[in-house]
Order: sequence, then C-alpha cells, then structure tokens
Amino acid sequence: MTEPNYDPDQWQEWFWQRGDCIYACALRQNLFGEWVLLRKWSGRRTGKGCQRETLCADFEDGQRLMQNILKRRRYRGYVLDGHSGVDPSLGELE
Repeated sequence: MTEPNYDPDQWQEWFWQRGDCIYACALRQNLFGEWVLLRKWSGRRTGKGCQRETLCADFEDGQRLMQNILKRRRYRGYVLDGHSGVDPSLGELE
C-alpha cells in the first residue's frame, strides 16, 4: 500500500453569505490523498442545513468544480465572506 501524497498548500476554502443563508466550500484531500470538494449550507436563524461531498478525479477537476460554484454563488447574490489558500481575485469572475 502506498502512502498518500498530501499537499495542504493547495487546499482551498471559501465562505459566502446572503441574508440569513451561509454557504461554505472547501477543496481538500481525504485520508487516502484523493481530492474532495466539500459543500455546506445552512440558515443562520434555523441552523438547519446540509452538506455534500464530491470526489474529484484530480486537483484540476476539483478546481473546475470550485470555479463553477464561485460563478453560481455570485449569480445567486451571495457575497464572498472569506477564503483561504487561493488568490481572492479568482472569486470575482466576470
């Protein structure tokens, strides 16, 4: 069994909010070194929410999915509230 090759420098995390809604998205590696896109959303008042985990073919696939989410959040009126691990200008795609 080969050891996973972790690269935490490439991990990314984004946070948005719109009114009472919050949305978080992270691109990280799991215990096996596979790239995973984690998405969480909830309401601030209700505390109810959900999460989804999507296994990515590789880092580039995860970044492509992340860019699609960035565009969708902006289109739906969410405001970028915080990020880590990536250039913030990527979050403001035209």
